[in-house]
Amino acid sequence: MQHDRKFIPDAEVFTQAPRITLADVLARVEKEYTGSALRDTRSAFRALERRVGIDLGCAIATPTILRDIFSGLRPVSLGVGEKRFANICSSVTQAARRYGQPRTWITSEIAPAPEWQVLLDQIADDQQYRWGLSRLACYCSVKGIVPEAVTVETLRGLFAALEAEAVSKDPRNLLKRTISCWNHCRRSVPGWPKTRLSSPFKTAPYMLTLEAFPESFQQDIGNWETRMRNPDPLDPKAPVRACRPDTLQGYRFTFRRLATALVRSGLVPMEHVTGLDVFFTEENFKAALRPFLKGERVKTDGYAHKMATQLLSAGKQHLGLDESELAPFQAIVQRLKPAHGPSMGERNRALLAQFDDEAVVVRLLGFPREELGRALKIANPVRRAKGVERALAISLAIFTGLRVKNLRQLRLDQNIRRSGHRVFVRIAQDEAKTHTSLELELPCETIELLGLFLAEHRGLIPGADSPYLFPGGTGLARSYSAMRDALSKPLWRHAGIRLSPHLYRHIIAKIVVERRPELALDVSRRLGHKSVNTTYQSYLGTEGPAASRRINTLLTGLRDDGDKRQ
Repeated sequence: MQHDRKFIPDAEVFTQAPRITLADVLARVEKEYTGSALRDTRSAFRALERRVGIDLGCAIATPTILRDIFSGLRPVSLGVGEKRFANICSSVTQAARRYGQPRTWITSEIAPAPEWQVLLDQIADDQQYRWGLSRLACYCSVKGIVPEAVTVETLRGLFAALEAEAVSKDPRNLLKRTISCWNHCRRSVPGWPKTRLSSPFKTAPYMLTLEAFPESFQQDIGNWETRMRNPDPLDPKAPVRACRPDTLQGYRFTFRRLATALVRSGLVPMEHVTGLDVFFTEENFKAALRPFLKGERVKTDGYAHKMATQLLSAGKQHLGLDESELAPFQAIVQRLKPAHGPSMGERNRALLAQFDDEAVVVRLLGFPREELGRALKIANPVRRAKGVERALAISLAIFTGLRVKNLRQLRLDQNIRRSGHRVFVRIAQDEAKTHTSLELELPCETIELLGLFLAEHRGLIPGADSPYLFPGGTGLARSYSAMRDALSKPLWRHAGIRLSPHLYRHIIAKIVVERRPELALDVSRRLGHKSVNTTYQSYLGTEGPAASRRINTLLTGLRDDGDKRQ
């Protein structure tokens, strides 16, 4: 049973005390501070309000809230130097610590209901579990929920209360701890309610494992992989070249997703999914693809088309279907094809918007030099070498546009070619994603960085006896994750620029084509695209403002010329 209580929303269970905001803290500062302390602290609060857009009247003055605010800021995003940024953080934090939301303990402000107190008294000698369950007891006492009525839905409400309570640092971890303590007591404490709790956020995975399908389906995929890995050059239906491991993995993932969708649709029982031929009836083909059409769950209109194309390829190259048999499926593939071809994703488009600001472009292009300067000031020789390595990696990403896979696997004995004072990076056909060989000349500043790294620093890095320009600790190439971090984290930490490693390719295309549209073909060649259409469709599309500026300049120039003639 549940006690009759006045209804209190979950989010208000732990937040009934008055909330002290940053605006309240600033009011106390202006009342009690004097002189330079008042001036500096007031200025720090105004910087948050005007330069960052923080609503001081809504932000609760707690250490957790302030940590969240400052973790998303960098000096350049405020337009200040490192020292000024540190002073802003220090001034606001000290004022909030003095006048902000006091640390309150939920368990000391809310008395547990009698039935909950009896339960907690049973574990009075075990503070670990008593503390772990105290928030649940307080929440249920306010809501009028007795221990026997606790369910997974109760935990959902508790989580909402913890999220709204500004002092809780990690609501999800607190909830996880509560569940663990409850289930331990259920097993070990006599008379404890028998309900076993679990996370209210746990959901069954949508995609089934490959092993969940019949053995014959797994075997057919294995046969397909063998055929794709070792194509017969005399078979007109075989692939032109052997598929790479990454390509095979992508296809395997597609087959799993589509087979899962087919089973979950209820149209085909699991035991009937015996091979790839199960997809090749119109009804099954459509049912497998339907969950991946653009809609609420899928934000892009190219996902279903890509998977349908992969299925079509398997039908032709593995199952040996002829043109007449493939015709109905080809018609579906054509209908799924995005109207404007492949296009840039919304996430990349949003990240590229920061480069509409000329100052951000300048910070990016000058970053390798700045990173080198920071590195050379480091006393520890290995850390200094790592810093020089980062500067070189970022310079290469900017001036070559290489994909991370190629960048991290550059070999000194195969990919770096010297001719006098000139240095070239060569990528062979079988190394490039598009099977297009590349030869890129490095600018002088990157050549100097490369020379410095090889002569003075690379030998200090673990694995330096390997042939890779960027060695890993095991003597192999630097790992993908390590290279990704080296290309992205320093930019955010020191320049306030958020980007992913692949975005370098988009950024350089955007910078060049916006300023010199006639160089689009050169950009396409440097990126290794077989067609300039790929460059326009997938890498460009944000140059509208630049085009507007050029048109506006032309129109206003004509007007001004006319005014002069008159």
